[in-house]
Amino acid sequence: MEQPRPSTPRQMRRLASDHNFVLGAQARAPRLGLWPFVATNLSLPAALCAGIICTIVVVAYTAITSQQVLECPQWAVGCRMVDRWTAENLGTIQGIITLIYLIGMAALGYAALIFCQAAIWPLAHKQWFTLKGFDGYLSTTRGSLMSVPSAITSVKSLAAGGVLIAALTVILLPVAGPPLVGHAFTPAWQEVQLRSNYTPGGGISEVYAQTNPPTSVIVQALANYDLWATDPASEPLSMYRDWYINRQTLSQRGNFSAHAVKLETSVSCTPYDIQQFTRDNRFWNGFKTNMSRTNSDSPGDKVSGSEVWFRPQPQLTLWANDFDFVSPTTTRTTLIFAAINGTIEGGKSTPLQFRNLTSVSAVACDIKISALDSVLNIGNASAATGSESSLLPTLSSISTLALPTTNSSLNDLLLWFTVSPLLSGSSIDGAQPMFLNSSSSSHLPLPFTSTLPRVSADQNTYTIPGLESFIHLSIGALAQSTSSSSSSPSVPGSDEPSSTPAATIIITTTYRTKKLSTPRAYLLLIPPLLVIAIAASLAVWNSAAHRELGIPVMRLASTGELVKSTQTAYLRELASTDAAKTYLPNELAGVRVRYGVDKRGIVGLGAPNQAEGFVAPQNKAEGGMGVAAGPPRSLRESESQPVVGGV
Repeated sequence: MEQPRPSTPRQMRRLASDHNFVLGAQARAPRLGLWPFVATNLSLPAALCAGIICTIVVVAYTAITSQQVLECPQWAVGCRMVDRWTAENLGTIQGIITLIYLIGMAALGYAALIFCQAAIWPLAHKQWFTLKGFDGYLSTTRGSLMSVPSAITSVKSLAAGGVLIAALTVILLPVAGPPLVGHAFTPAWQEVQLRSNYTPGGGISEVYAQTNPPTSVIVQALANYDLWATDPASEPLSMYRDWYINRQTLSQRGNFSAHAVKLETSVSCTPYDIQQFTRDNRFWNGFKTNMSRTNSDSPGDKVSGSEVWFRPQPQLTLWANDFDFVSPTTTRTTLIFAAINGTIEGGKSTPLQFRNLTSVSAVACDIKISALDSVLNIGNASAATGSESSLLPTLSSISTLALPTTNSSLNDLLLWFTVSPLLSGSSIDGAQPMFLNSSSSSHLPLPFTSTLPRVSADQNTYTIPGLESFIHLSIGALAQSTSSSSSSPSVPGSDEPSSTPAATIIITTTYRTKKLSTPRAYLLLIPPLLVIAIAASLAVWNSAAHRELGIPVMRLASTGELVKSTQTAYLRELASTDAAKTYLPNELAGVRVRYGVDKRGIVGLGAPNQAEGFVAPQNKAEGGMGVAAGPPRSLRESESQPVVGGV
């Protein structure tokens, strides 16, 4: 029987070329670059899409939630609030969002690491690796942190270092996910724009008169003053005391600007010589007064009695002595403050004859109040100017304040405010209100409502600055108590003001509340975008490197690809020698390899000094894939023998 003739090298080369094993056997074979690589590894676009979708879901949900408050105030209108379950289970939602975010980061990281893994072939051509270093570098590009030390020691080129840094960044970025999500889902104090209803008002539907016994009483003003004098911290918006607005309501609304009436107040106190009331040659517990207009003799100007009565008790009392309508928007009233058997620093002391009362110290305080329409800025609201001012809501206005009667003027309303200290105490036995100096109220006079058997000197000693504070606080108490009155104009032909409620307006305020932060939500985009940028950069670099080096196929370093690339004579000889030592672990860790074309034209991992380039010099400009022109002259003259461990 005739023996088969052995195949010639040329026949073997043709046979190998049929399996695309030997580079250059076919003329100008098509190069498989980036897009064929993506088409071959469909898990790459799938992971990229999944990662992008997860990221969009996380960022979109967090951003939408951050635009809603966790709890709306009761006064807010049209407030956007997250649903109750979300507000009560924010921690659970944070955990779910963290899970989705990590899945997205893992998917994007997988896509980026695929390009890191594909970069091993051009890197293995640019520099040599030991098999141990090759394995460590490859494991790192697959996401193994424990292989980083081995990978670092194998870096011998700038490109290898850059790819390794990119792989480490992609591996470590997901670790930042939970803290970032936690930061985004931690409620923070923020200012939001909220709308609310407000009913403009202001006014008093009664003409003031100082009578015996006193009949002009506003209970809420007395209650407000007593509360604020005892507990100053309870006064709402105390720095806006001169504005005719409902401070109790607006104190909860936050910062805003609006049109409102401002009550400009000036107080001037001087010593006063009191005249005790006498009748039938006897001294009575009363003082003479002239509560009439000082600049007019018109009928009806004098609406009060010529004397006032006080309780024979050593306390502070006061009354209105005269008043004046200075201008259509300004009213002045003189109040007399008298400390019976007491002292007012800076006051004038006069003998007093009635029972056990011996003296009275008194001052006359001129209280002038002017009303004007102005712009109110509460909190850190910026002052509106020009066209912005015309768009502001109106909380109160001189033209819409409710006046006592249709025949009265703004001066009659302002008269109430000038005598507001009288309204801060209650009449006992038909006498003028009396007050007690108390250390519990920062030495502001407190309404006196009971008989005390003994009064200390400190409780009946006053100062002019203390009385001025008393005046300003009582004006604020009266303004607050009457700010909700109807601001509708009086009915023509009637002495009574209209009872029709004023129309409600909408005001927009800047309110400070706890909610998720929108900028924090967008911070979640940084890690995914960074991973995508790294993946895109690696894709471009891989494509360019494979094209420049003429590497015919852009591929992964899977087990099959590694087996295919280790079929060089260099590695086969070393592996077969080591395989004979079945009783020992492999001794190939120190073998140095370089990816290229060996002297027999086989593409794979060969000896560092025998693996040539993929493109012949005449084909580089065309990006061809022919076999290199041949080993350098030095390699043709003497070929190095393979060495195990440290070659």
